[in-house]
Order: sequence, then structure tokens, then C-alpha cells
Amino acid sequence: MIKKMLFAFGLLVFGIVVFFFGFSDSYRYSLEAKVKYAMGDYKEAMSLAKKAFELDPYNKMSFSILTQSKISIKFLDYIEDAKIYLQKIDTISKKSELNQSDTIKIKMICEVMIARYKKLAPTVLTPKELVKSSQKYYKEFQTIYENLDK
Repeated sequence: MIKKMLFAFGLLVFGIVVFFFGFSDSYRYSLEAKVKYAMGDYKEAMSLAKKAFELDPYNKMSFSILTQSKISIKFLDYIEDAKIYLQKIDTISKKSELNQSDTIKIKMICEVMIARYKKLAPTVLTPKELVKSSQKYYKEFQTIYENLDK
């Protein structure tokens, strides 16, 4: 008798879970967003999590993924901009002689990127490769900036 009741209870719980995840668009979008986030497609994860959150503001998974995607996108944007600015610095520094205006440009780029890095705030869920990569670029800008003062 107890086994039948436990089986019925388990079946009921399974049915509720299937109902929520199968028929609730909010939870379906949340699961899709979680998969996209795990694959590194943070912009798509943010878009799906936003849809899920708009459908059900009590969906904690969608809120968590939305928040974490925004943080990861900030790191990703920093890394992409760092690559672009380091190319610009490389182009400027390849000149035969650096004039004062070139030095000021490089210094300003470094100051902006150093300040942007300090505003980044990783969480426990932020992918470690994004944190390490952004930290690497931050150190590069710091080194360039310090060498300009010498």
C-alpha cells in the first residue's frame, strides 16, 4: 500500500514538473536560455531569459540567467574592445617616432580600459575564462600605461 502511494506521489510530482516545463513558455525559455548560456552564447541567453522573465516575473531561473548574462556580456564586450584598442596601440607604436599626441592617445586608451576593468564585477557563476581573459588584458593596459610614464 505504501509503495503504491509513494509511486502515485512520485508520478504526481513528475506530472507537475512536466506540466510546468512542457506547457509553461516561461520555463521553456528559461531552459533554452540556460543551455545558450552554458554554450557561451550570452546575448541569446539574455534575450531568452528576458522573454521568460516578462512572461513570469516569479521565475527565479530566468532572473538569474538574465542577470548573469548581462554580467558575462560586459566581460565579453571588455575583451572585444581590448583587442581592438591593443591593435590601435600597436599601429600607433609602430611609427618611427612617437610624438606627444600619440603618447596621449595611448595613455587615454589605457586609462579608459583600466577604469572599465575596475567596474567589472564577476560573480561565482561568471565563466572563469572570461574573468581570466579580461584580467590578462587589464594587466597589458596597466603595463603599457606604466611604461609610458618612464
